[in-house]
Amino acid sequence: MEECGGGAGSGAHLAVIAGIFATSGSLLGKLAGGADASSLPSLFLKGVLLIFMLVCNTVGCTFFVKALHTSGSSLPITVASAATNYICSALVGSIVFDESTSLTWWCGASLVLLGLMLICNVPAEKSASVIEEKLKHQ
Repeated sequence: MEECGGGAGSGAHLAVIAGIFATSGSLLGKLAGGADASSLPSLFLKGVLLIFMLVCNTVGCTFFVKALHTSGSSLPITVASAATNYICSALVGSIVFDESTSLTWWCGASLVLLGLMLICNVPAEKSASVIEEKLKHQ
């Protein structure tokens, strides 16, 4: 049975890092979008934020791909990255932008993550030799 919790070599820690970089890229993109571009220094700041956003997204994608390479299945990696991104985005939105998250939002995010975890716990397909053996006996 494939587990989402991860074990040695599962790449879950790399997926968590990828989720953190994804959140950082989103934060930088939102800051760049809200930056004033009326003067040369503010235009420069906006450009720097956009470049850092691209760097964060590139690094996050790199960690995500590395996590996929270390895992036997993409589902646990996707769950770990999505969970990290959901939670970090909510925290960053609350701290940096003074956004509020309701109990309904947290329940919804939890249900999405629970659904992803349930998908991960579906028993893996049986190997070809086991299937061939059953077909011989029929």
